[in-house]
Amino acid sequence: MRAPLERWSARALSPGLANGPGPRDARDVYELEIAREPAGDALDDGPFRRTARAILRYDIFEPRTLTGCLERAPLRVGDTVGARYHLAPGLDLFFASRVSAVFDELVAERSLRRAGFTYRTLEGHPELGEETFSVEKNTRSGAVVVALRAWSRPGLWITRLGWIVGRRLQIAASEGALRHLARAAE
Repeated sequence: MRAPLERWSARALSPGLANGPGPRDARDVYELEIAREPAGDALDDGPFRRTARAILRYDIFEPRTLTGCLERAPLRVGDTVGARYHLAPGLDLFFASRVSAVFDELVAERSLRRAGFTYRTLEGHPELGEETFSVEKNTRSGAVVVALRAWSRPGLWITRLGWIVGRRLQIAASEGALRHLARAAE
C-alpha cells in the first residue's frame, strides 16, 4: 500500500478548501459516550488514552470498511493519510488527506481534555472537505466521548453524480467509526 501513498503525498490540498464550508456543504457531528473515568485529567492507561492512541494511529474505521495507510504513527502535522475504502468485494478505492492539526490539550474553561487530529482532503479525493477525529473527557463528570466533526462536498464529477449514494456511504462509515472507537476504549 506504500506506492499509492507516495503518489498522493506530492499532491496539493483539494482546490477550494481554503474557502471553508459553503452554505450547501454537508456538516456532520457524530458523538458517542464510550466510557467513564474518575473526575480529573485522563488516566494514563484508561479509555481516554487508549482511544487517543487508536485515533493517532488512524485505527478509526471498521477494517471491513476502510484500511488506513500511514507514513508513520502516531500522526504528525503534514503527514499524508491514505485510505483504502472497501466499496465491494474486490473493489477498493484509494484516496488521501493531509494532517493539518494534532492536539492533546486541556481546555480548562470547558472542563475538557481532548486529543486527536484534523485532516484536509487532497486533490483527487472523492470528497472536498475537512474532518476532525477526537476523544474528549469531561474532567468534572468523567464522561469520555468520541467525536467526528466534518464538513464536505463532492470533490469529483463522479461523486457529484452519485451524491446520494456517496453520502449514505459516508454516514455509514462515520457511524461505524464510533462503534470501532468504542471498542478501542475497552
